[in-house]
Amino acid sequence: MAIQASEIPFVMGQKVTATIRGEVFTVCIRGWKNGQYVITDLPKVGGEAYRVAPQTGIQIHFIKDGLFVNFKSSVSSALAQAISLMVVEYPRSFDLHNLRKYERFRTNVPVRFYSEEGETKFEDAGILRDISSGGALISHAKQVSKQKTLYISAELPNGGIIKLQPAAAQNLRKNPKSESTPYVTGVKWKGILPESEQAIAGFITQRSKERRESSR
Repeated sequence: MAIQASEIPFVMGQKVTATIRGEVFTVCIRGWKNGQYVITDLPKVGGEAYRVAPQTGIQIHFIKDGLFVNFKSSVSSALAQAISLMVVEYPRSFDLHNLRKYERFRTNVPVRFYSEEGETKFEDAGILRDISSGGALISHAKQVSKQKTLYISAELPNGGIIKLQPAAAQNLRKNPKSESTPYVTGVKWKGILPESEQAIAGFITQRSKERRESSR
């Protein structure tokens, strides 16, 4: 789904794919100024800096937080010295597509959950990182198994409450930078409860309104 935005959602150090004269490279974003320029690494071939003349056409694309970003522009200058950088003209237009079925909204609130298998009960706590009408992303302390049913409880910033909402653990990964919540799990809601549905809908409505107002 194509979406509208006034700025490209760059992140410092973000890896992007750059296509120059039909050759494909992976480079990192090193800086940018909206409406003026984007700075990336200068591509290398066999350890040597790739020669790029000013006004050479370039296409850049990347995926960030479920968004596919793509644009065409031209190289302003290339510096092949101790620090090899490439300056690209900020594109006049760009394509932004949401790859996710449900739009996610970031949050940062405490969450608790548990699972039961026979007489064994597993409990944990962590942080709700984002949420959508289809699921959520949680960082937490203990490892969980894929497809395990979790019963999740959290109080959302708008005052809505998710209470014992069942969800299936889908995507599992580790975050070595966090000692307290090293596990990150994406969950999908299962048979969403009326109370949870109302709380999530209220939160999404509020965040959507805030997003529209901030983009004006």
